[in-house]
Amino acid sequence: MTDILILSAVFLAIVIMVFSLLNFITGRRQIRRNIAQVTSAQRGHAFDPDQLFAGENDEIAYFMEVQRRAEPNSLEMRLIRAGFFSRDAQRSYNLLRLLVAVVVFIGVWLLIQTLRQSSSAALVFLFAALASGVSFILSNIVLEHIGNRQVTQFRRLFPDLLDLIIVCVDAGMSIEAALDRVAREFLRTHPSFGLHLAVVSLETRAGRPLHEALGNLAQRVDVEEVRTMAVLFRQSQELGASIIKTLRVYSKEMRELRLIQAEEKANALPVKMLLPLALFLFPVNLVMVIVPVLIRIVRMITTMTPGGV
Repeated sequence: MTDILILSAVFLAIVIMVFSLLNFITGRRQIRRNIAQVTSAQRGHAFDPDQLFAGENDEIAYFMEVQRRAEPNSLEMRLIRAGFFSRDAQRSYNLLRLLVAVVVFIGVWLLIQTLRQSSSAALVFLFAALASGVSFILSNIVLEHIGNRQVTQFRRLFPDLLDLIIVCVDAGMSIEAALDRVAREFLRTHPSFGLHLAVVSLETRAGRPLHEALGNLAQRVDVEEVRTMAVLFRQSQELGASIIKTLRVYSKEMRELRLIQAEEKANALPVKMLLPLALFLFPVNLVMVIVPVLIRIVRMITTMTPGGV
């Protein structure tokens, strides 16, 4: 009995030590990953905050031009939403997807000619053209995927934006100065989102109301939370309510909403895990249950002797 207790205590101590070590290593790795992400963003950002707010900037001018004449679902707006801010982005994208279509056409043509040399030229051309058209369509899907990933990142950064604005306003800044300060910070850490905020700050400097500038931001980034924030600012200005109180209430609602969304994902997880568990675990359990029974049956049949012998 004493030996069993000693072995159990040793086993429990080893499990706790291994768990603590793994938790420490995982935490340090996550910290290093976050630091590396922020550092790489700071090194690779293409926008100098002082230069961006002090003088003319080609990216900002292109922003304004596209926002004034382009539709929300146009190619130029989709490229901006995906993080491509240069004037040459549309030309480069069209050339790239055309090049991909040509490469796919030639590759499929050569592949079919190599595998099936007896195929007719019309049939080979048809398959190659079909594959080329599919690759041309897939280029748009890839662009939409990049844009949706950017929108997801913006949605995750939006609560941080609210918190930073509240901190700056509590420190005595006006809402416009707070937005300018927060935009400078995001330009160093998340250049894409920071550039959108810089456009909002420059629009308010030019005399545009804040709710209209935020409405333009919501149109560019396609984030519903920003659109709601623009409506709240407009209502606060029309009713004469305190903007900082509105931001605090909205920030609290955002946190509660994120908690509800996390709970929804956690509640949906067992249902999503049901099919993989049934697909991978049920056959293994079935084999573990049936195989010993089959072995016993086979042994019993092989050891049986005919009656009367």
